[in-house]
Amino acid sequence: MIIRCPKCGQPAVRQPTQYGVRNECCDLWSWGDKPLVDRETHEARKAAHEAFDPLWKSGAMTRAEAYAALRRVTGLSEKNCHMAKMSAKRASYIPAAVAKIWEDLRAVA
Repeated sequence: MIIRCPKCGQPAVRQPTQYGVRNECCDLWSWGDKPLVDRETHEARKAAHEAFDPLWKSGAMTRAEAYAALRRVTGLSEKNCHMAKMSAKRASYIPAAVAKIWEDLRAVA
């Protein structure tokens, strides 16, 4: 699969690393076959995962239940409710949404 740069339209340079294939072009990068994005987007998605993942990794709910709760709180569709597909702006809303989910869990406990 050829990953094209959204800035210049050229194919990204694929570089094997110890973590997998990294694609790079115009200060954008991605892993595997995902589209190239900027540092802000990578950092926002990482923060979203750091907030979200404890919902299911803690055993408070299953991963599927955690995503269902996130969709309920954010109003996102199943298709759009995945960190790897989120813009930096959308991903930046996830920590607050997760805080609401934790609040709801405590209210029923």
